[in-house]
Amino acid sequence: MKIGIIGCGNMASSIAHSIKQSIEAQLFCYDIDIDKANRFSQVYGAIRVNSEIETVESSSIIIIAVKPKDIFDVLEKIKDGISEKIIVSIAAGISISKIKEVVGEKKIVRVMPNINISVQKGVMGIYFSEKVSADEKEKILNLFKSMGEVIATDEKHMDAITALFGSGPAFVAHFIESCVDAAVKLGFSRQESLNLVLTLFEGTVVNMKNNMLTTQQIKDMVTSPGGTTIEGLVEFERRAVKGAIIDGILKAYERAKNIL
Repeated sequence: MKIGIIGCGNMASSIAHSIKQSIEAQLFCYDIDIDKANRFSQVYGAIRVNSEIETVESSSIIIIAVKPKDIFDVLEKIKDGISEKIIVSIAAGISISKIKEVVGEKKIVRVMPNINISVQKGVMGIYFSEKVSADEKEKILNLFKSMGEVIATDEKHMDAITALFGSGPAFVAHFIESCVDAAVKLGFSRQESLNLVLTLFEGTVVNMKNNMLTTQQIKDMVTSPGGTTIEGLVEFERRAVKGAIIDGILKAYERAKNIL
C-alpha cells in the first residue's frame, strides 16, 4: 500500500506512527516547511517528495493533513492528478461537498481522528463519498481500525465527532490537570500527583469496561451517606461543573460547524 501524506504536523505524525506500528505501507510525505518534512521522513521512514502533486502521483491513498484554512489551496494543486485515487481529508469542518467544489466527483473520504491514534487508542468518525467502492471502503476502514475505534457515520454527525473526540483529549487533559493541581495543593509532588491521577483515570476506565459499569454505578459504589465523596460531588454540582463541560463541548461543536 502506498500512502501519501500532505502536511507533516502533529496529527500526520500520529497517523504515520500508527501506520508504521500496524501495517505494511510505503509512506510519501510533503510539507511546505522542508525541515518539518525532512524530520517526518527520518522519523517515519517516509520518502520526502517535492510537491503536493508529486505526493499524489506517488500514492494510491492521499491523506491531506493540513489546517482547514489551507486545504483548498492543496486541493487546487492536486485536482488534476487525482483520477481514481482516494483522497482522505482530516480537516475539521470541511464537508465532502466543499471538497467536491474544487476537485469534482472523486473518491473522497472524510475522517476525524484524534491524537490517541498514535497509541492505537484513537476514536475516529469516517464518511465516504458515493464514488468510493465497497472494497475501497473496507481498505480504508481497515487502515484506520488499526489506529483505534472507527465510527462509520452520516456526515451530519462529523462536527459532533470533531467536538467530542477530536477535541476530547484536550478536554480530558484539562480535567486531569485540575486533579493534579489539587493533589499538589494537598502536598504531593507534581510528578507523584501526575502518576497517581493517571492511574486513577486508567483504573476507573478499566473497571468500567471490564465490569460493564455505568458512571452512576461507579458513583454509587464510592459515595457513602454523609461521606467525603458526596461533599465533593455536591460542590461540583453547586459550581455547575457538569454543565460547564457540556457547554464547552457544545461551543467546540458550533466552532466545528463554522470553522471557515
